[in-house]
Amino acid sequence: MSEWSPPELPRGVVAGVGVVSVLILAYALLIQGALLLGLLPVLLIGFGYLVWRVVAAVEAIADGVQRIADEQEER
Repeated sequence: MSEWSPPELPRGVVAGVGVVSVLILAYALLIQGALLLGLLPVLLIGFGYLVWRVVAAVEAIADGVQRIADEQEER
């Protein structure tokens, strides 16, 4: 297995996503007057983050299983 995803996002990325999410919500509420229009992109960003966390967890599990298999193979 090659490089695996880090388990946490850098603080700058989290801050940037937070700022963009607030700007999207503000645009939707103030200019468009539609809360759902602003919530959809924010929910999609949140869903993408959850998918990324699941992928990182699966990679960590696969890495652990591979290390166990390599250790048993050496014996």
